[in-house]
Amino acid sequence: MDANPKVVSLKRARPQASDATLQLVETLRRQVVDTLRERLNVMFEGADDLLFEFAERATNNLDRRLFFDTMRAVRMGRKNMSDQFSAIYIASFSQPSAAMPSQLPGGDQELSLQKDDALDLDIAVQNMATKAEGLYKALLWDIGGRLKTLIDEQHAPISAEALAPATICLAFRKAAETLDIGHDVELVVFKLFDRLVISKLADLYTRVLNFLKLQGVRSSAVVIGNRGIGAGLPGDSSSEPSAASAAPQNFANTPSPASPHQEFRAPTGLAASLMTASSFDAQTLASLQRFGASSAAAGSADRLDYSTASLAADLAAASLGQPIAGWSPRQTTAYVQRANLVGHMFNEFLADPHLSSELRPQFDELRMATMKVALKDIAFVVDPDHPVRKLINELATLASTARVGGPVQLDRIADLVQQIQKQFEIAADALRKPSPEIELLGIEQAERFIEQQMAQTAARRASMVRKVRQIIAEELQLRTHGLTISDELRPLLNSLWAPMMAMHLVHRGPDSVEWRRGIDSLERLLAMLDPARADLRGEAQVSSLLALLDAEFKSVGLAESRVGPALQAFAAKLKTIAPAPASTPADATPSPADAATATAAEASGSPAELLELLVQPGAWFQVFDPDRNERRWMKAVAYYAGLDCAAFAEFNGGNTLLLKSRMLLDDLTARRTLPVDLNPTARAALDRYLARAA
Repeated sequence: MDANPKVVSLKRARPQASDATLQLVETLRRQVVDTLRERLNVMFEGADDLLFEFAERATNNLDRRLFFDTMRAVRMGRKNMSDQFSAIYIASFSQPSAAMPSQLPGGDQELSLQKDDALDLDIAVQNMATKAEGLYKALLWDIGGRLKTLIDEQHAPISAEALAPATICLAFRKAAETLDIGHDVELVVFKLFDRLVISKLADLYTRVLNFLKLQGVRSSAVVIGNRGIGAGLPGDSSSEPSAASAAPQNFANTPSPASPHQEFRAPTGLAASLMTASSFDAQTLASLQRFGASSAAAGSADRLDYSTASLAADLAAASLGQPIAGWSPRQTTAYVQRANLVGHMFNEFLADPHLSSELRPQFDELRMATMKVALKDIAFVVDPDHPVRKLINELATLASTARVGGPVQLDRIADLVQQIQKQFEIAADALRKPSPEIELLGIEQAERFIEQQMAQTAARRASMVRKVRQIIAEELQLRTHGLTISDELRPLLNSLWAPMMAMHLVHRGPDSVEWRRGIDSLERLLAMLDPARADLRGEAQVSSLLALLDAEFKSVGLAESRVGPALQAFAAKLKTIAPAPASTPADATPSPADAATATAAEASGSPAELLELLVQPGAWFQVFDPDRNERRWMKAVAYYAGLDCAAFAEFNGGNTLLLKSRMLLDDLTARRTLPVDLNPTARAALDRYLARAA
C-alpha cells in the first residue's frame, strides 16, 4: 500500500553517531568493565580474610555459620557471578536498567544480619547506591554533564545512567541471583561488594573523567541521578522512592539499617571546591536571588533598612564576583564559605524524596535564616552540638517523617518550622560589618561538617525506616490480637501485606484511599480465618479476595514468585478450618475488629503511665502556657512522677515551663496542648485516654 504522505516516520531523520563517537563509547565501556572486574577480583580475594574475621567476632553459632556459608558461596560462585555481572552491566551500559522499588539507607561498616526477606536485598542495593552518590557526588556531577553532551550532541549509544552507582549496584544484584544461596548469605555478599567495591570507586570515576576530558568532551550541568533504583510506583508522578524496603519480614524484630558506628567520608574534592569557590551552587544561588529580589529596587548600598532580603542580595552578588560596598575581601570570602556550606546542607534536605512538598518552601526560607546564624557564629560549622545546627537537623528529621503521621501532624510540623525560625532569627544589620579578623574556614573543617551532615542524613533515613516498621507492626499486632496465625500464613502478612502497606504509608499517608483499602483487605482476610464465619468462606468470596490481594500486591511491585505461593497457602488454610459449633450470642466468638476494639479499651492505662509515654525527653509539644495565655512551641525535658509534674523548655534549653500533671492532662483533653510527633504506641494511648475522657 502507498504510504500516507502526511505520515512521517520518526526513524527517518534520526541522527547517527559518528565512527569516532562509537569508538570513544566502546573504549569507555571496555575500560569501565575491566576496572569493575578488577575490583570484583579484589573483593573475591579479600572476602575470605574479612569473613573469617567477622566469624571470629560473631557472638553465636548461627551468625558464625552464616559467615562461613558466605565464604563457601563466594569461593564456588565467583567466576560465574563475575561473568554474569559483566554481561548484565554491558547490556545496561547502552540501555537504562530496570528500576528497583527501594530507597532506604543502611550501614556499610558492619555486616548486618537481617531476616529472610527478598525486600531486604533491595535495601542493601539501595544502601550501596545512596552511599556512592554521596561519596562521589562531585565526580559524578562532572561525568554526568559530559555524558549528556555525548548523548545530546554526538548521539552516542550510551545510557545517561551508564556510570551511575545505581546501575553498577543493580547489575551486581542481578548477578548475585545466580548464586544458589539464601537471602541472609546474599545480604552478606552485598555488604562485601559495598565495602570492597563500591567504597573504592573513586579511582574508576577519576579515570573516566580524565578520559572524557582528554577526548575533548565538554560538560553540561547535569548530575548523574540515582534513578535506576528508587523509582516511583507505577502511576505515581512524583519521584519518591518505594518504601517496600521499609517493611522487612518481621517488622517488630528487624534491626535498624543504620549502624551507630557507621563512618562517612566527604566526597573527594567537595570540601575544597566549597571553600575555594567564589560562587554558590545553582540551587543556593537561585534561592538567595529569590529571597533578595525584594531589595533590588532599593538601589544604594547605603540604604538605611538593611533587611534579610538585602543580605541575601549581597551574598548572591558577592558570589558572582560583584564588589559589595563595605565588605572587605576577607569578609566576602568568609561569608561565601559559610553560606556555601549551609547551602549544601539545605540542598541535601531538599533532595530527600520523603520531604513533603508542603514543607519544601519553608525549608528553602529556613536556609537564609540558618545562613545568618553561620555568618555570625563560626561554631555553627565547627561544632556539631551547636544548638541551632542540632535544631535544624531535628526539624529535618521531623519533616521527613511527617507524611506517615497524616495531615494533622504535617500541619503541626509546618507550624513548628515557622515558629522555631523566629526564635533564632538574627537581624541582618548585625551582620553588615563583622570583625575585620573574621575567621576563615579550612578544608578539614568543611570536610568534617559535610561528613557530620552525611551521618545526619543516614540517621534521618533510619528514623523513617523505624517509624514505618513500627506503625505497620503495631497495626498487625492490634488487628491480629487474640488470633492464632499459623506459620504458613505469616509470609502473607509479613512479606506481602506489610511491605505493601509500608509503600502506601510512605507514598500516600495513613489517610489515603490505598491505605484504607489495604486495611479493609486485612480485615476481610482475618474475618475469613474466624471459625464462626463460615459464611465468608464461600468459593466466590474467597476467589474475590484472592484476586483483590493478588492485584494489590503486584501493583506495588512485589515479586510474583512470593505472591502466588502465599495466596495458595491462605486458600489451603481456609479449607482446613472447621465450622465453630453453634453458640448463643453471649458465647459467640468476637470478630477480629471487635477483638481489636476490646483490646484497645482494656489497655487504657493510668494517667501517670500516659504522661510517661507522652513526655519523652526531646519530644516536641505545642504547650499551653497559662501565664501567657498562649501556646508555645517547646520540647519535653522530663516527666517527674514523684513531683507529679512535667517540664518543658525552648529549643536552646531556656525558659523552662513546669506544669502539674492534672493541668497538663486537662490541656491535652481540651486540645489546648498538642503533641507533635508521637510514636504509634503513645498516639494510641492518648487516643484511648481522650476517648474515655469524652
